Amino acid sequence: MTRWQKQGLDIYTRKDGSSRMHKENPYLFPSVPPLTKPDDANLSAAIRRMYDRWHPLGDRANDLFSNFKYSRVTGIGSEIGVSRRDPSSIINVDGEYYVWYTKRDTDDPPAGLEGQTLTRPAVDWDLADIWYATSINGFDWRERGVAVHRAPKGHYGDRSLSTPGILVYEQKYYLYFQCFTNQWEPHDCVSVGMAWAESPDGPWHRVDQPVIERGGAEAWDGCAIHDPHPLVYRDKIWVYYKGSPIDKSGQGFLRAQGVAISENPEGPFIKSGLNPVTNSGHETCLFPFRDGIAAIISLDGPEKNTIQFAPDGLNFSVKSHIILPPVAPGVFAHDMFAGNDDGRGITWGLCHIRVRNLQDPAKRNEIRCFIARFDCDLSIDISRPEFKGTNIRFSESVHFDLEAAMKLSSELKDQIVREQLDQKKPTIGT
Repeated sequence: MTRWQKQGLDIYTRKDGSSRMHKENPYLFPSVPPLTKPDDANLSAAIRRMYDRWHPLGDRANDLFSNFKYSRVTGIGSEIGVSRRDPSSIINVDGEYYVWYTKRDTDDPPAGLEGQTLTRPAVDWDLADIWYATSINGFDWRERGVAVHRAPKGHYGDRSLSTPGILVYEQKYYLYFQCFTNQWEPHDCVSVGMAWAESPDGPWHRVDQPVIERGGAEAWDGCAIHDPHPLVYRDKIWVYYKGSPIDKSGQGFLRAQGVAISENPEGPFIKSGLNPVTNSGHETCLFPFRDGIAAIISLDGPEKNTIQFAPDGLNFSVKSHIILPPVAPGVFAHDMFAGNDDGRGITWGLCHIRVRNLQDPAKRNEIRCFIARFDCDLSIDISRPEFKGTNIRFSESVHFDLEAAMKLSSELKDQIVREQLDQKKPTIGT
């Protein structure tokens, strides 16, 4: 008989990795579970799932689970009248971190589709350019100026540039971004533009045509391709993006993400036949992890607020559920463009936080954003137990927060009271 080795208290694991329960004291299972599924135990569906899908030690042992802790940054933080948002991935060049982002600095706040003019923005990312900043420590930043300007009037990309994604490839730098031309259209219909440079400080040379086109009229990405996120994987350039359909009836995907692949930064890019490769996620945030690709999926869709993994970059599955994930995150992964099938994960990045006037209904379009830092533990090489807690509680102010719509409005309260009157029936059995 195979010899047994003791693994904590009275739960045993064979040398071949299989496990059994202690026959004299079966009640120790699962309070002290073996690390492999017992082969002689009567397990509920939940406990079987814990072994088959998760881990008997829970999120403590999950490399793809983390909480997120936030810090204000200097240089590109909150500034009245200025919006900075959608930071790119972060790169390190000669000991200095670089990040690119959307910046809008207009005299007037966003005025909606009906109120827009040549100088008044329709939305927060209208009339914007791609700016960049540098830092030595990732907390204190120095804004360096515009990286890519809008095109001259009458040319492709003359209205606004936003949501940049950075690619480093064969000693050159490439920025992919949403490229808006002419006056703002309903539903944010837009394709992907690109610029390149031989230095992260520029000068940047804009390509005056789309490099990734949105799909046809009935396609899942027929309206827009947002948030282009490039990385190198399997010796090719993969640009993940968020798409949305023209049909806004509510019957199509609210949000989904796909990928376009090319052997060259300039294209042509071929969209995957499996698109969309996620069914959720408002912004793209992906990074190499082991031999596959990991993604932070947040805000929208049935699998929102999860971290997912695809061993082939295409077929994603949920690996953890997360709380208060960063919005529009751009992460530092030193191997984002290595393409070596040995991704080491991430520990920090930048995101944006929205500022909105909710006290005055007439000013609800007056939205701006600022950039903040987040830290996490989604790394194979670094262990931070402080980021693995699951019993997260929120303060009183969060529960009654207007921005998150957690506080019940007076209008909705009146509606609920009316509904209760219609449904006020005696309890069955009284």
